[in-house]
Amino acid sequence: MAGLIGWVGQASREQVEQGLRRMAAAMPRRDALRADLYADEGIGLGRLHLGTLNPEPQPLWNEDRSLAIVMEGEVYDYADEKRRLMERGHRFPVGNDVEFVLHLFEEYGPEALPRLNGAFVAAIWDLRHRRLTLFNDRFGLQALFYVQVGRQFLFASSTWPLLAHPGVEPRLDRVAVAEFLTFEFVLGERTLLEGISLLPPATCFVVQDGRVREGRYWHFHFARRHRLHENGYYVEAWTERMERAVARQLRDDGPIGVQLSGGLDSRVVLAFIRSRHPSVHTFTFGLPDSDDARLAREVARQLHTVHHFLPLRPDFVQEIAEEAVRLSDGLKSCVHLHAFAQARQMAEHVRAVYTGSLGDSLMGGHLSRSLWACYDEEELARSLFRQYNVVFSPPALSALLGEGFEDGLREQVFADFRATLAESRARLQADVREHFSIRQSDRRWILEGQRLLRHYLIVRTPFYDNDLVDFMLTVPPGLRFEEYLYRIAFRRAFPRLAKVPLEKTGLPLAPGMRDLRIRLGRRVRWWLRSAGLRFVAPPRRRPYADYNGWLRTALRPWVEETLLGPQTRLQDLFRPQPIRELVAEQMAGADHARRLGVLLTLELWLRQLS
Repeated sequence: MAGLIGWVGQASREQVEQGLRRMAAAMPRRDALRADLYADEGIGLGRLHLGTLNPEPQPLWNEDRSLAIVMEGEVYDYADEKRRLMERGHRFPVGNDVEFVLHLFEEYGPEALPRLNGAFVAAIWDLRHRRLTLFNDRFGLQALFYVQVGRQFLFASSTWPLLAHPGVEPRLDRVAVAEFLTFEFVLGERTLLEGISLLPPATCFVVQDGRVREGRYWHFHFARRHRLHENGYYVEAWTERMERAVARQLRDDGPIGVQLSGGLDSRVVLAFIRSRHPSVHTFTFGLPDSDDARLAREVARQLHTVHHFLPLRPDFVQEIAEEAVRLSDGLKSCVHLHAFAQARQMAEHVRAVYTGSLGDSLMGGHLSRSLWACYDEEELARSLFRQYNVVFSPPALSALLGEGFEDGLREQVFADFRATLAESRARLQADVREHFSIRQSDRRWILEGQRLLRHYLIVRTPFYDNDLVDFMLTVPPGLRFEEYLYRIAFRRAFPRLAKVPLEKTGLPLAPGMRDLRIRLGRRVRWWLRSAGLRFVAPPRRRPYADYNGWLRTALRPWVEETLLGPQTRLQDLFRPQPIRELVAEQMAGADHARRLGVLLTLELWLRQLS
């Protein structure tokens, strides 16, 4: 795994060096990684990488060697800032992103951080003041975990290097486990291990003399008051910012690709990229007869891309599950590994892949009519809890958890959920919902999948752009509802693409003969079936994956051995009878893929932990 490791605290140079090497050896990896390590009394910094992004050795030092930096990730569109720094006497002999961040920090300190637009995490060591500053991008796109052991502070891009320290014991965070079983992701900054936390987005940690000070340099809040503009203003402003966001992230680093589904978000990203880039690969995974495969193929044909369809085999989960669980620190369910399954094949064609992540959440895709009202906070919290409770319901969770494990957990999970809702500080219920979606489910669920992809590829996400997000925070909720602004703007910018149906609805965005034909066909089918002609098939969606079917067939022996075999670790935590019943029901035809997915993930992670 590419990423950072670090150690700050009282220790000799030899102790730090030995500890740093243990951490580096514990980092999960798929190939031989280059290790850039720096050790001195009380400080150790390291970067493990594949040599693809900012490949120059680290740490980098400033001119007088008073500041050193290690960084993972990249920063976009800083030519003007760099020119101003050069006018103030800074020199850039290396010429990469890391060097720019170092000199910007040297000039302005932590006040420089809001100026950075990118996906990164970095640590800067101030040699004179014996002070470490640790910070990340606005959205937490590059994961970093940390733990404090007495007066020692350790950080790494995976939890496994932290466990290499003799003072860190692998104790389960019972609340985090319960949240994973409830939502399919963990809330806030928790991990499955007690005492080990995830660095929050837009955060700056200052570590000095055994103490840690935390600060947020940017806050994700929707506007409380909105300017009164015509719709045309918002359409033009969105188009301009989306185009600029894509342009920022198009860098001269070899062949590029786009993960293309049948939905709108990846289509938007591809359309803007294709308007600027002469050659683009597109990748679609799934079942050959799925709606995603059919619609993505049509979009790729319109935009003249080099299109690749990557079929999912029924047994692919078994082949990659152990690796994915280790690389994701147990935080990504086994039944959501379809993109990671194709990462190696994508890497054979491109170095960087672009995704449509965040598009639906940022543009209002999760805003429902029920949110257009003012509710009691408790009532709203319970309603949203039910929407996100996609795995084990509270009663099912209580039945599963063993003696001594369940006490107070249901209440703590709900308390955590309410606390994350309160972070929005929003007055409108629609904004509360969207804030949770972006800050919690997108970051702790969807971005975990991108963390897996980064083991093979550079991953870029144009919707995570500072200017674009800042603009969307000012758009009135009514224009975000059902992606109204988003759809209108796309239809105007790319009218031909808007005639291709979307996977979610099966309908085009643009009215016309195709839209009319699809709607009329649906109505005729409904009439015929209402008249008793049941042999007429209703309209149906064709999903890209069939996890429930695969778990019953190709994966059945693996599921039963993993969850019911004599080596099963879950029996130490959970009651075995509910798990046996769940597996039996699945094999008899029930659809428990999401429940079995989190159980399989936890089981494999516990085996790796022991």
